[in-house]
Amino acid sequence: MSRHQLNRQQIEDALRSLGIAYEARWGSDPIQVHFCSYFAQERNGFYFWEAQNAEHPVFAHADIIVLASREWPGSELIGDVILVEHPQAVYYMLMRHFLDEPASATPAIHPTAIIAPSASIGRNAVIGPYCVIEDDCVIGDQAKLDSHVVVKKGSVIGHRTHIESHSTIGATGVAWVWYEGQRIRQPQIGGAVVGDDCFLGTDITIVRGSINEVTSLGRGCVLAHGTKIGHGCRVGEDVHFANNVSIAGNCTIGDRAFLSAASVLRPRISLARGVVVGAGAVVTRNVNEEFVVVSGVPARRMDIKEHHAGVPRLSGAHPNR
Repeated sequence: MSRHQLNRQQIEDALRSLGIAYEARWGSDPIQVHFCSYFAQERNGFYFWEAQNAEHPVFAHADIIVLASREWPGSELIGDVILVEHPQAVYYMLMRHFLDEPASATPAIHPTAIIAPSASIGRNAVIGPYCVIEDDCVIGDQAKLDSHVVVKKGSVIGHRTHIESHSTIGATGVAWVWYEGQRIRQPQIGGAVVGDDCFLGTDITIVRGSINEVTSLGRGCVLAHGTKIGHGCRVGEDVHFANNVSIAGNCTIGDRAFLSAASVLRPRISLARGVVVGAGAVVTRNVNEEFVVVSGVPARRMDIKEHHAGVPRLSGAHPNR
């Protein structure tokens, strides 16, 4: 757990280097702070507060720094308040500024990793312990694979994509028919491509295309832990999959869709751009209208709200916002 200590000058310097406009209301006593969650408050914490929230924040300590879009009743009791337009986004940017590890200056391949001679490893890529990279795979520049990641034959990982432990790219799908009392299994010979700047958590499975299909994830996708992507699926850019999402084969997901935890898509479902699928929903029909919310079993369209809990705000994403 990081206890990276920050002072006012460091935070101001970082805001200026990131090109972020701000207005600071400093308290009388200079303090040092560390990044803290609102839900695990500590003394000398550094927090953010989004003014769109219905309730005003309640902080347990006064010796803190808060990023906010406006002041609130009681904010005068807080040590330091920094006003910015998008507090949550700025807070995340500051965390990355201070805490992100720099990219490796040279390829870092752990001696226990098994890499086929025909695989291509990009510049400054990091391949962790016990990874397996099979024939004809391509690993992009500055990609990072944590331990026990398997990249199956011919799969492609984009630049700067990070894959956490025990995930498999290009796994074998299961397609078969009965013939004269025997199970006849179809060989899986298609491809799998993960785009640039993606993040895949632990225990992710992306199944390769079944014949000449390519299962593909666009740039900037985020897949939380336990998610499974079926064969031949085409996923757009900046799509978010929460924990344990499962989509069956040949689904098409539009840019910036958001699939909540444990949601399920049956085969060949299509979701338009910006669709939000509720937690535990089972989608059995195409959703062709952009920026709508579907939920339930089977999933049905819900009332559109200004913001839905757990779904990050997408500035400028919705035509009516």
